[in-house]
Amino acid sequence: MARTPGQTRSNGARTKAKILNAAEHLFGAQGFDAVSLREITDEAGVTLALASYHFGTKESLFEEVVARRAALLCREREARLAALGAGVADTRALLDAFMTPLFEKAASAEPGWTDYFRVVARLGESERWIALLQRHFDKTARAFLAHLEAALPEADPGAVARGFSMVLEIMLATVSQHKRVASLTDGAVRTEDLETAYGVLLDFVTAGMESTQAR
Repeated sequence: MARTPGQTRSNGARTKAKILNAAEHLFGAQGFDAVSLREITDEAGVTLALASYHFGTKESLFEEVVARRAALLCREREARLAALGAGVADTRALLDAFMTPLFEKAASAEPGWTDYFRVVARLGESERWIALLQRHFDKTARAFLAHLEAALPEADPGAVARGFSMVLEIMLATVSQHKRVASLTDGAVRTEDLETAYGVLLDFVTAGMESTQAR
């Protein structure tokens, strides 16, 4: 594909990143359908022609928003899973290996992660995005699910799979920093306190997954 006039390789990379960042922010705040390509380019400060040049369609842009951080998360999760060794790991260690990379990113100073988690949290709401989830997350998720099934040999595999899907939902809701917990506690619990939230979450989902063996 030919470059647009005046578009160098480095300028193109910066432009592409600006568009991705703007799209991530708007998709996270409003959802896919509520955002137009024009709104994204206005936020990024670029022309509509440049967005079309780099991404083609809004759907292709959305997939790249999902893909660029998914690859990093999945690599870190797989590395942590490998570090647990070849034997049967316990449930808590597996869940910790799966969730820690996401919480580390959420607590980092790097902008964009909270918006990204809001984007991903919406993907499971519609059949429309199942194929997108499969392409970018399922390989790693299936690996962890297989290890969880091995760690919970007396549980029905269907119950383990349902439990793991609930873990995904709760985890994403927590890092998306929903304000409800602060409201319920009149501000005594801060939504932004992810370190404390993670400890509660890990205890909660470990107990939940282990309870599948008692059914």
